[in-house]
Amino acid sequence: MLEKLAAAWAVPDIQKRLIFVLKAFLVYVIASHIPMAGINHDAVNKLVSQGLLNAYDVFSGGALKRVSIIGLSLMPYINASIVMQLLTVAIPQLQALSKEGESGRRQISKITRYASIGLGFVQAAGLYNMFASGGAIPKGFFPMLEMMLIMTAGTMFLLWMGEQLTEKGIGNGTSLIIFVGIMISIPNQIIMTFKLVQEGAVSIFGVLGMAILFLASIVGVIYMTQGTRRIPVLNMRKVTTGGKMTASGQSYLPLKVNTAGVIPIIFAMSIQLFPQTFQQFFPRESGPFGEFLYNATMWLNPGSGNIFASLMFAALVMFFTYFYTAVQYDTNDIADNLKKYGSLIPGVKPGKPTAEYLDTVLTRITLAGAVFLATISLMQYWAPILTGTGIKGLSMIGGTSLLIVVGVALETMTAIEAQMAMRNYEGFIKTRPSDSDNMMRGRMR
Repeated sequence: MLEKLAAAWAVPDIQKRLIFVLKAFLVYVIASHIPMAGINHDAVNKLVSQGLLNAYDVFSGGALKRVSIIGLSLMPYINASIVMQLLTVAIPQLQALSKEGESGRRQISKITRYASIGLGFVQAAGLYNMFASGGAIPKGFFPMLEMMLIMTAGTMFLLWMGEQLTEKGIGNGTSLIIFVGIMISIPNQIIMTFKLVQEGAVSIFGVLGMAILFLASIVGVIYMTQGTRRIPVLNMRKVTTGGKMTASGQSYLPLKVNTAGVIPIIFAMSIQLFPQTFQQFFPRESGPFGEFLYNATMWLNPGSGNIFASLMFAALVMFFTYFYTAVQYDTNDIADNLKKYGSLIPGVKPGKPTAEYLDTVLTRITLAGAVFLATISLMQYWAPILTGTGIKGLSMIGGTSLLIVVGVALETMTAIEAQMAMRNYEGFIKTRPSDSDNMMRGRMR
């Protein structure tokens, strides 16, 4: 990988794009350290140290804990994109719009932006209520309006910067924004780990065990992210002589083992931590309902060491893996397209038998992907307990974050390789002698 990066850096055009990416990363880091005024940071740290807010803080690279102007990061846009993907399948009008080509995709993207603004206001208002109830921010209408406007504007700024990265940088810009937000939180976690080792709070062997599990998780994520089941497809064409069908070539239909990506984990976390979100408004001391929410939070928190909570979380991840895979892959549509273009799978009849075959294969490989996602999502909760290091300060990168970091890194390297291949092809075309040059040389001889 380092050799490929060095070769890409030697190409002036790619070097310019990489420098632009690094400048955008610097802007993100600076913006994440610009806090809003009138914040009690000690109270914020206490509120963000656990639960759903801690997961959001990892995505923002610590910007939420600092109550930065980009504290929401791209979470409103991520949530809006997920909702739009689901609605595109459920609503016929949106489904028809998605099939209209580039114009349809632009329209859906426009709707997603407006939804991001609305979700940004809602999430910023929810954060304000949590912070205000914990004494971290002054109460009042204008402080709430200020946080809603500033944080929503910060999200839209990051979205605009992601578009610039897509156009002038390498790969998907929004993915790179999420990537840098997660990566800048790693040094702080490593420093905190060394402090705990020096204080004797954790043993060096426990930290080594965490590091081994972390590296093993990275290797597993790489294999599962790149793992595909290639189904052979014969492309048929009619031959006028004799009127027979002959194969014009063979290609493959790739079915990814981990089609759903990190979406099932995000869904499962949202449902599992739902009671904890309400607990911010109804503390344990508020009455019977607050006591009920506290007990529900303890029972449903996988990080508490509760076996039932872990099994339920794993079941939710596996369910949403199958659900999202079914949304992404319409086997009937794939079978119809293969039949339409005269392609077939060897040994399988076109039409409904092809759809049933694809559904069977997809169900089997999705099981492996679902078990893997459930395991990697629980690793962030169980690894500190198994290694005896505790939970606080040693989370490193959680299951969702690890999948995002590795996935974006692989995607970026693929984009760099594509840029290199395109430059090499253009250079080959420019240096290759043209037909007219060859004819002139022949005449001169």
